[in-house]
Amino acid sequence: MRKWMVMASATILLGAGVLVFLLFPNSSEEITMEQANETVITLYGGEVEQTTESGKVYSVEFQRADGRYLALVNRQNGQVENMELIEKTAMAKELTEQQAKDLALEKAEGTVDSISYDEGRNEYEVKVREETQISTIVLSAANGEVRKISQEPIETESPAEEPEPERIITRDEAVRLAKNTLDGELQEAEFVQTEDGGYYLVEIENDQTEQEATIQIHAIRGDTMSVEWDD
Repeated sequence: MRKWMVMASATILLGAGVLVFLLFPNSSEEITMEQANETVITLYGGEVEQTTESGKVYSVEFQRADGRYLALVNRQNGQVENMELIEKTAMAKELTEQQAKDLALEKAEGTVDSISYDEGRNEYEVKVREETQISTIVLSAANGEVRKISQEPIETESPAEEPEPERIITRDEAVRLAKNTLDGELQEAEFVQTEDGGYYLVEIENDQTEQEATIQIHAIRGDTMSVEWDD
């Protein structure tokens, strides 16, 4: 009886050993790189770019639609011990520039002054010129969401003063030229600015002849433009 029980126990242990071997044929061996790659792609999808041995793990770099990742796979048990994002893939822009302009004009009434695209942020920045301010609207190029709106006032420039035309004829020269018409004592000499260079009004009085005149002398040409005699 005891002999039969010993033989039965041995048979059961042998069967259990065979079952373990069948279920875990490589439990004492390291997994291969190919097996590590297959594990990562099965779990996360994408495409393997490169795999390297690093101590007790395989470092598997793989690319997915949203970025490039690194997974560390245990070489003994095939488990993924860690996974991290190495580089995020920029989202492809969906909005065209015209669509971005149209959306910006819904937020600010005016005319589009400029538009630029930031590839890293996948954003459009649209500047809209209004009557008194410039509005800057930042839009997501993926879905058109308005992320930021800011305004800055338009600085009004004061009209530039027109430079005074250069006077070729000086005041003294104008008096001298006026005395060609009437020689006498200077009473007054006044400069008047005009678009064509201005003129001098020179008032001269001659006590001997009892004459008095106001002579108009062009400040550029030196011409006598008019003479007004006082009785």
